Amino acid sequence: MTKSKQTTSSSATREALLLAGERLIAENGIDAVSLRQINTAAGQRNSSAAHYHFGSKQALVRAIFDYRMERVNRNRQSKLATVREQSDGRPEPRQLVETLVYPITEEINNSEGGSYYIRFLSQAIGHPQTDTNKYSENLPADAASNAFKQLQQAVPEIPKLILGQRFGLMWEMIIHSLADRERSSELRARTQDIDQDLFVSNLIDTATGCLIAPVAAGTLTKLRQKK
Repeated sequence: MTKSKQTTSSSATREALLLAGERLIAENGIDAVSLRQINTAAGQRNSSAAHYHFGSKQALVRAIFDYRMERVNRNRQSKLATVREQSDGRPEPRQLVETLVYPITEEINNSEGGSYYIRFLSQAIGHPQTDTNKYSENLPADAASNAFKQLQQAVPEIPKLILGQRFGLMWEMIIHSLADRERSSELRARTQDIDQDLFVSNLIDTATGCLIAPVAAGTLTKLRQKK
């Protein structure tokens, strides 16, 4: 076997492990899945294939995150650039939220295993040993961070600390809401279906509202006390 064929085979094995790990974690949670189970689900006869490629389960979780996020981040960068251009560099808050949400829904709808991707994310962000905030630090240009900086300019009346907390809460709401919708799709006959475009648009409305809501006097008092 030539070096090129070996590289292609190794890359295919790695991707198969990533997709299998993503699916199993999405369905069962991080702690309920072993590297051996992922090997089997990926069709690997070598029981140490996952360990060879990733070293540990936490490293595999990180690799699954990176596998999707690099593409999602590029999509966000593109949408963010378009929004800035169309708004003369002064995007509205809802436009910024759109640049964050639509790349996720496009990954869910248009890529292999996309439904498992969002459910994997919902498992990862809630796990005590998985800090997904640090994962984004290695991106060459984190579009979410850029969107947050522009959001600060769009709503300067909201203190940075408060806006940062809201931004984190917004992320959790978006990810868990989309993941819950994907889970319920398997039980659609027993649930009330809501048009996906309507669901996502309303989710963006809700997320935007959370970000730009007026800060209560009591909250501002507590913020001053903190300082």
